[in-house]
Amino acid sequence: MKQTDFAYYLTKYLTEYLPGQRNVSSNTLRSYRDVMKQFLLYLNEKHKLKPEKICLTDITSDVIVLYLEWLEKNRKVSISTRNQRLAAIHSFFRYLQSEIPDILFESQKILGIPFKKAHKEPVGYLEQVCIQSLLRQPDTRTIRGIRDCAILVVLYDSAARIQELIDLKVKDVRLTNPATIKLTGKGNKTRIIPLMDKTSAIIESYMSMLHLQDNGNQLMPLFYNSRIMPFTRPGITYILKKYYKMAMDSDNSLPWKTKIHPHLLRHSKAVHMLEADVPLIYIRDYLGHVSITTTEIYLKTMNRLKREALEKTYPQYVESIPPWSENKGLIEWLDGLCK
Repeated sequence: MKQTDFAYYLTKYLTEYLPGQRNVSSNTLRSYRDVMKQFLLYLNEKHKLKPEKICLTDITSDVIVLYLEWLEKNRKVSISTRNQRLAAIHSFFRYLQSEIPDILFESQKILGIPFKKAHKEPVGYLEQVCIQSLLRQPDTRTIRGIRDCAILVVLYDSAARIQELIDLKVKDVRLTNPATIKLTGKGNKTRIIPLMDKTSAIIESYMSMLHLQDNGNQLMPLFYNSRIMPFTRPGITYILKKYYKMAMDSDNSLPWKTKIHPHLLRHSKAVHMLEADVPLIYIRDYLGHVSITTTEIYLKTMNRLKREALEKTYPQYVESIPPWSENKGLIEWLDGLCK
């Protein structure tokens, strides 16, 4: 079978460029690969182009626009998902610009396809009373309970992404003063997060119960399931939802959110740090953001909180202000100006 230029450069992009030169994480690589897989299915279904026969000249800006429309109309994806698919395609053609100058003009047309604007809701978060109630739910008298408690505490206190929590090894935890934990985030970038005394004590109890501090266990996952395997994303989410429901049932007067996911604890930590007047630049480093612009999304939430607080304390100077049309003196004066 004759090799096509599309097959050659797509393979090189996914196997050499992204992991080798861009040093992207395995999750990002998997996401880009899935986008290309879906795009190939679209070309086969709508344009009758079989994957083994696709050439780069077959992929034009018009085809990409039709693909994006198909995503929204047929697959019913959200605007953010549509933009994520476009970002992956942009990345591929940005790579092709330097590899194949012959298609430079068409590549620039594809890179010129704009992202679709969408209304962004303020970042959701849990108030501190809700976090306290959630962390009280696991039964710390049992091994599973202390493990689940440690998972929830680390998720919140370190503001870790769920994949960062899953990738934690025993060697990444330092319990001697000052206690820290090393997280490996996007692009394999690491950051050291200080642990509060209570968090450190919970982790130490958990590790002591399972003898994780013994020699030879340094490369073991810090949190693992009954099969001695690292947790999956659905596994962590299941644990969080289980205790979240228990917390809601135990005290339904608290301001609970209708939906819960692990990233909500990360958002909550960021907002609580802002409420404690921690400088934004420190929060950026704590969260592992590359740009402070990403961290600034939490300021919108803070502005809403400040406004709500001000409205509650706003003094009622007068009960009501009469409409200006009832002021006869003002009306007569205005009539005189027109004569």
